[in-house]
Amino acid sequence: MTKESRKVQRFAVQLPCQFWSNTNKSDGTVLNLSAQGCAITATHLPSVSTYVSLDIDLLNGEGPANIELAGVRWVAEHRCGMEFIRVRPDMLMKLRAFALLLEQTS
Repeated sequence: MTKESRKVQRFAVQLPCQFWSNTNKSDGTVLNLSAQGCAITATHLPSVSTYVSLDIDLLNGEGPANIELAGVRWVAEHRCGMEFIRVRPDMLMKLRAFALLLEQTS
């Protein structure tokens, strides 16, 4: 997916995250973020078409934003792109508020 085809702006960040599918749990870093998806880097990346749960530490002291279900859409080198599929309404509000803050400070 090219940047031009995205409906929502993504913001460059460096946020700690954890993601897991079944019993495999890995730590990573979110490199860019929107309310609809993100790109991460990690030592052990999931494969394309894998579905994961994801916790993103927004570094605001409020606890992580939990993404119940995200789909891995691409993997390249040590990065992958995820589309958020299922996010609880309160977590979506948290992500949107964080994105708005990033937009105002960029």
